[in-house]
Amino acid sequence: MARKSLREQSLEQALQQMERDKARLERRLAGLEEKLSTTLDGTGLRLWQLEVPSGKLTIFNYRWGRMLGYQPGELNAHFDVWREHLHPEDRDEVLANLNDHLEGRTEVYQVVHRMLARDGSITWVADRGRVVERDEHGNALRLLGTHTDISHEKDYESRLNALASTDALTGLANRQAINSWHQRPLADDSALIFIDLDGFKQVNDQFGHRAGDEVLVLVAHGLNDELHRLGIHHHLSARFGGDEFLFQLPRMSLPRVEHIARRWLERFAHPLEISGGLGRIGLSIGICFGRDADNRFGLALERADQAMYRVKHHGKHGFRVHAPVECSASAYQACDFQASNLEAPGSRLPSWLHPGPAPVSQSPPRQQAASAGTKPVDTKPADTERGDSVSADSESAEARAKEER
Repeated sequence: MARKSLREQSLEQALQQMERDKARLERRLAGLEEKLSTTLDGTGLRLWQLEVPSGKLTIFNYRWGRMLGYQPGELNAHFDVWREHLHPEDRDEVLANLNDHLEGRTEVYQVVHRMLARDGSITWVADRGRVVERDEHGNALRLLGTHTDISHEKDYESRLNALASTDALTGLANRQAINSWHQRPLADDSALIFIDLDGFKQVNDQFGHRAGDEVLVLVAHGLNDELHRLGIHHHLSARFGGDEFLFQLPRMSLPRVEHIARRWLERFAHPLEISGGLGRIGLSIGICFGRDADNRFGLALERADQAMYRVKHHGKHGFRVHAPVECSASAYQACDFQASNLEAPGSRLPSWLHPGPAPVSQSPPRQQAASAGTKPVDTKPADTERGDSVSADSESAEARAKEER
């Protein structure tokens, strides 16, 4: 066997050295990639690269797949796979932002969006990228970017918003939350219900503020409990302030909302067990439908409030439903539900549980307020409310007609 020449031996040694150097560089590269992946995983960043012509997606750390509920190797890294996991409500916005950057209309691709995991859960991500290579015609070839899992931040933000818009005592929405209700039109068949407690000040004076707080909690829970018993769950409920509550009930008919009002009045027709004894309160309820307020929340709130005050001046613990201005007294009887006087013994039942029609006030609110020495309620002269279906005699109808004029 012929001996290798010195040149051949030199070349062979150089090749072996190159192979050793290559192996060393590969080990070093793998170590650097491992460190990079660990560092990125520690910060929550996922580094990705998109080869635009082919759609090949390279993920430099594996938590992207795990974030979506997949094990390494289960999820093909491709643009189409990523697009399929975009939340349907965010997909158009995300793709529009990406296309704007690829076309050169924006300096950077940046958007916050949701992704759907394998089990249907949602992950919020902050996605950011930039084109790092284009061809001679300016077409994007390579896009490099990161996305960060911000689900914890979004959850924290959601909880902060909930705290800011929740009444700490009752757990209902507060005035700040009600401000957001103004931004949406009120549907024709949505009923806005304004409730003011009767006798709450007396409970506070007699038993103290702690007992008053108990009453507010019992009322808040009781009102919602009755709605849940009736199968009503998709509604808005809020503590308007002090001893006032506000409810927005969707898809309501007049008989349905009247039935709800009666259930509430029946529930609170008897004293409440609180610290120190029994607290007697009542509910004055004003109701206005969206169709009777030009679908404006603010106007419906004003008219529900006016209807509530009419109940206050007709004996309390009852309800009235606002009727549109164009409907005269002949079209709508201005009747209201009125329960027993709150000063009566606790054994007495509400008037609507007795046989025969419930009593209807014989004099307009302004006359009653004057005889009682109280300030009359400022209501629109042409305003009419309707309530529980009760026959009114001619004297009552005449008094209401005078009031309407």
